[in-house]
Amino acid sequence: MTASSLIQLLVTWWRREFHVYTALDRDSAEVRARHLQTVTRLTPLMVGANLLNATALLVAFRDVAATPFTLLWLGLLLAWCGLGLRAWWRGRRRPVQRVSPGGIHRATLGAAALAGVWASVAVAWFPGATHDQQLLLSALVLGMMCGGAFALAAVPLAAMAYVGVLSVGAQWVLMLVDGPVIGFMQGLLVVYGVILVSSTLASARVATARLQSEREAGRQRQLVSLLLRDFEEHSADVLWAIGPTGLLTHVSPRLSSALGGSARSLQATGLIDALQRRKAGADAESHLAALRQALDKGQAFRDRVVPVKTSSGLRWWSFAGKPVLDEAGHHAGWRGVISDVTQVRETHRRLAYLAHFDSLTGLANRLELRERLARMIEVQPGQPERRTALMCLDVDHFKAINDTLGHAAGDAVLAEVGRRLQACLRQDDLAARLGGDEFALVIRDVQDDAELEALARRVVQVMCQPCEVAGRQVGLGTSIGIAVAPDHGSTLDELMGNADLALYAAKDAGRGRFELFVPRLGDRHRRHVAIEQALRGAVHRDEMHLHWQPRVDVAGWCIAGAEVLLRWQHPELGRIAPDEFIPVAEESGLIVEIGSWVLQRACAHAAQLPLPLGVSVNVSPAQLLREDFALVVRRALEHAGLPADRLEVEVTESLFMDASPLALANLHALREMGVRIALDDFGTGYSSLAYLRRFPFDTLKIDRAFVRELMTRHDARAIVKTILELAQTLGMSTIAEGVEEPAQLALLREAGCDAIQGFMVARPMPRGDFLRLLANWVDKPISTPGLLDTGRRAA
Repeated sequence: MTASSLIQLLVTWWRREFHVYTALDRDSAEVRARHLQTVTRLTPLMVGANLLNATALLVAFRDVAATPFTLLWLGLLLAWCGLGLRAWWRGRRRPVQRVSPGGIHRATLGAAALAGVWASVAVAWFPGATHDQQLLLSALVLGMMCGGAFALAAVPLAAMAYVGVLSVGAQWVLMLVDGPVIGFMQGLLVVYGVILVSSTLASARVATARLQSEREAGRQRQLVSLLLRDFEEHSADVLWAIGPTGLLTHVSPRLSSALGGSARSLQATGLIDALQRRKAGADAESHLAALRQALDKGQAFRDRVVPVKTSSGLRWWSFAGKPVLDEAGHHAGWRGVISDVTQVRETHRRLAYLAHFDSLTGLANRLELRERLARMIEVQPGQPERRTALMCLDVDHFKAINDTLGHAAGDAVLAEVGRRLQACLRQDDLAARLGGDEFALVIRDVQDDAELEALARRVVQVMCQPCEVAGRQVGLGTSIGIAVAPDHGSTLDELMGNADLALYAAKDAGRGRFELFVPRLGDRHRRHVAIEQALRGAVHRDEMHLHWQPRVDVAGWCIAGAEVLLRWQHPELGRIAPDEFIPVAEESGLIVEIGSWVLQRACAHAAQLPLPLGVSVNVSPAQLLREDFALVVRRALEHAGLPADRLEVEVTESLFMDASPLALANLHALREMGVRIALDDFGTGYSSLAYLRRFPFDTLKIDRAFVRELMTRHDARAIVKTILELAQTLGMSTIAEGVEEPAQLALLREAGCDAIQGFMVARPMPRGDFLRLLANWVDKPISTPGLLDTGRRAA
C-alpha cells in the first residue's frame, strides 16, 4: 500500500467517523448540541475531581508548592474550572439547541488545554519526585486519562485530544527518567491510549446512532400524527356541521347528495330528522337513538353507526363528531365526518361467520361445535339433566377420491356430504365439519339409544349412496362413532375423545357401520397407549426375543431355512402378541429401531448356525420407506459376516399400493447386494400381476388362509394351484404357510409347492430349541412324512 493510498484511506475514515461533528446541516448541529449537553452535565463532577486531585497533589508536593510554576499551574487549573462551571450554569438556564462545528473545536481545545495543564505538572515534578510522589502522580495522571476519556466520550474529538496530550506528556516524563522497565511502560502507555481512544469512538458511535434514531422516531411520530389528523379531519367521505339547535349549518354537495335533498332544504332540517326520513332496517331506530344520545352528552364521539336507504341500496354510515365552542367557551354546535362502513361491516360479518362456520360446506366448524356442545352438556341448576349425543364420522377412503379425481372433486364430495348430513337432522340438532373429511353431529334431548341407532343407521344408508362428481359416479361410505353425555362423559373433551374411540372401533370392525361407545373401548385405548410407552426402550431392556420357525423343503424333506419371528415379554404387561404390538410400533415410528435390531440379531445368529441355512426376516413398509434401509441391511450382513444370499427379506403386498419409488429403489438395492426378496401373504390383499412384473421376487409365500381351506373348499385348491403355476412360470420359488396336516402337505406336494412351514413341522421356538431340532434332524434325516413326530418331539 502506497503512502498516498494510506492517506486517502485515513481521510475517508476520518470523514466517515467524524461527519456528524463537521457537517453543517441542521440535524448534525442538533446532534452535536445533545452530545455537548451530555458532557456539560458532567462538568461539576469533572471540576470536583480536578480540584480534589490538585489538592492531593499539592499536599504530596508541599515542598515545591510555593514556586512560581506551581502558582501558574494552579491558576490555569482554577481558570479552566471557572470557565467550565460558567458554561455549565449558562447551559442549565438556556439549553443550546444547535452547535456549530466551531463549538466542537472549542470543546476540543478546552479538553486539550486541561490535559496540557496536567501534563505540564507531571513533566515538571515527576523526575525529581520521591518514589511515593511518583506513584501518586502516575496514579493521578492515569486516572485523569481514563476518567476524562469516558467523560468526554460523547465528543470523541475532545476525548482524543485529551488522551493524546496526556499520553504525550506521560511519554515525555518516561523519557526523562531511567529504569529497566521504562520502555515496557512506554509501550503499555501507547496500548492504553489506543484502547481508550477506540472505546471512546465506539461509545460515540453508539450515542450518535441512538440520537439519530430518536430524532428519526420523533420525525416519524410527527408525520404519522399529521397524517392521522389530516385523515380524521379532511379525508372522510362526507363532512357535516350542525348548530346548537341541531339544524344543519353547512351542507356540502357530498352531504346533499348523500341525504337526497337540496342544500337549501337540508339547511332548514335537523340532522336527526334528515336521517329519520332515510332510516332502513328494523334496528334503525335504536341506532338513531344512540346517535342522538351521543349528541346530547356534548362530548366527542365516533363510530356511531346508522343504517340508511340510498339510491344504491342499504348502506351503513359511521358518524364521528366533536363539539364546537365559541370564543366564550359556550356550546356552538357540532362538526364531524360521515364514513361509509358498509364494506367494513360486511367484511367483519364474513370474518365472524368464517370463525364459526366452514366455508366449503356451510356447516359449523370445530370451534362452533365445541362452544355449542359445551353449552348443551352443561348442567343448569334446578333443571333436569338432558342426554346429548355426539356422533363423529368421516368419509371412508376419501384420500383415494382426492388423489384420483383431484382436490376440486374432493371438495365437491365434502359439500355433498354436508348437504346429506344436514338433511338427516332435526332443526335443533347440529352438523359440523371438524376438518378434512371429519364431521360431527350433535343430537339434543336423546330419549333412548334406539333413537340414536336409527339415526346412525339412516346416516350410514344415506352416505352410502353414490354421488356424481365431474360427470363420474363416486361411491361413498362412512363410519360413525357415538358417545352420549352424561353417560359417556360429563366434560367436552371426554365426550369427544370417547366418540373418537367409538369411531376407531367402527373402522376396525369393517367400516360402513356405527359403534356406540362402551367402556372396553377406553380400556383398549389405554392399553394401546401403555403398549406404545412400553415399546420405548424395550430393545435396550432385553425384553425382545427372536423365535425361529423351520422351513422344510418338500422334495428332499430337509430343513432349508427358517423364518425369524419377533416375540415380546414385558415384565408387567406379560407376553404381547406381534399382531398387537407391531401395528403400534409402525404407527409410532418405533418399528425402525426395532426392525434394525431384528436384522442385526437375525444375521448374527444365522452366521453361527452349524449349517449354511437361509434366514427370512419380515420388514415393515416404514423401514423400506427410509433412505438408509439398504445401508442398514448391508451393515448387519457385514457385522455378522453372513453372505447376502442367506438373507431373505419378506415384504407384504400393501407396500405396492402407494408404489413408492424409494421402496422399490431399496428393494432393487437389496437384490444387487444378493439379498433374496419374498412376497408375503400373496393372494390376500391387493394382489396384482402388475407389481409382479415391476419387481422380480425370488419367493411367493402362500397365505395360511388358503392352506387352511385346501381340504374343504375347491376354490381354495384352485387358487393355490394357480399361484404355484404362476410362480413356476415367473421363475419364483414358493412356500406355503400354516401347514398343519399331512393331507395338506400331500396336496401341496402334488401341486408343485417347493417348501412349507407350519405347526406340522414345528412351532416358532427359541434359538436353543431350534439348534436342537436341527441337530436331531441332521442325525436322523427324515425322508417320509411319517417321521415328522421326531421333529415335533425335538421342538
